[in-house]
Formats: sequence, C-alpha cells, structure tokens
Amino acid sequence: MIDLTQYEELTKVLKQAQKIERECDKNFNKAKRINFDDAIKNIRKFSEPCREFQDTIFAKTAFEVLSHINPILVEHRTGKKLKFSEVFGEDFEKLTKDMVIHVYKLVIEKSVFYKFKEDVKLLNGYVDEGGDYKKPCQIGVESPIWRNGEIIDYGYLYGLPRNVWEQMSYEERIANNEKFISMSQRERAEYMNKNYGMKYKLKDYSNDKPKQR
Repeated sequence: MIDLTQYEELTKVLKQAQKIERECDKNFNKAKRINFDDAIKNIRKFSEPCREFQDTIFAKTAFEVLSHINPILVEHRTGKKLKFSEVFGEDFEKLTKDMVIHVYKLVIEKSVFYKFKEDVKLLNGYVDEGGDYKKPCQIGVESPIWRNGEIIDYGYLYGLPRNVWEQMSYEERIANNEKFISMSQRERAEYMNKNYGMKYKLKDYSNDKPKQR
C-alpha cells in the first residue's frame, strides 16, 4: 500500500492549506455579519486563496512526490494501467488546469479520471481501494484521456466533447442534457458510435426509455 501520509512535504502543505482555509472561513463569516447577502453573492471571492494554494504550491508538491513514486494508475475511460509519468508527464508547468486539479485530487480525495492500481492511504486518512474502477464510464459521459501531460481526448459530457460542452451557455447545456438523458442506453450508444467513432455493441444495451421523473 502507498501511504501518502508518510511524506513530510505533503503533510506540510496540507497543514498550510488547512490554515489558509480557516482564514478564508474567518473572513467569510466576518463579511456575513456585516452584509449577509453581499457575502453570499461573493462567496467564491473568499475561497479564492484556498483554490490558489491548491492549484499551485499544493498541486506542485503532490506532482513532485508522485513523480518520485511514479505509481501505476488506472485510466477510467480505457481501463489501461499506466505510470504516473505516462499520464501527467514530467513538467508540472505544462499541465492544464484540469490536470493540475486531478493531481491534487489524487493525494487528498479521489480523481474520477485516474486512480491508483494499489491501495493508497490519502492525506485525509481515507484508504482508497486500488485496482479497476467498479463502474465503467457512462455512455456519453466518458472521461478524458491524457498522455505525457497532453490531452489526447477531451472526453464527453452528455454526448458532447467536454471542451464544447463547457463553452455552451447554461440554457444550451440544460437543453442538450435533457435531450441526451431522454435517450435509451442503446440510442446513446448508437449516437456515440455514429458521431464520435465509439465501438459500443448495440445489442448489449437496452432500448427502454428512462422513466420520467
């Protein structure tokens, strides 16, 4: 088992992150007492120092430790077993924001894109069971694929490439999502095969429509 709590550099940045988080909470609570509605409206502003630390110093430290260990990761989308360096490369500065976030998640909670092949004790004390993902990616909600710190495939959300979906307005997303959710599993598989070259076997999926809520 990989025990990340044994790495002093990681426990050190964790304590720093917790200190910053407490300070953010203190400032937010103070602002609520002064003007509750205004504080709620600007809640992201108060948590920005936490996110900034996570995405820079914390994530970079995690990257350096994981690069040293170079553990085998399991890719959710394909089930492939790859070394950390094969997925994230060797240069932290070249990573996209999404990759940086998932490097951080690998040590503190869980990444839904990649996980450890062996059991790992995370910094929060939780032991995450290693090995394959219990459930495959959902049809049309596939995880991205990364190699050597580069994007090979953006992945998909509700039948659209993630980078396209993320550029849509809120209203466009809702309309697209509702349309995709109304499809049967077989229709979703057929749609992904036709539009994005997926290899889903249609006979494996039900043509029953989802029950209306």
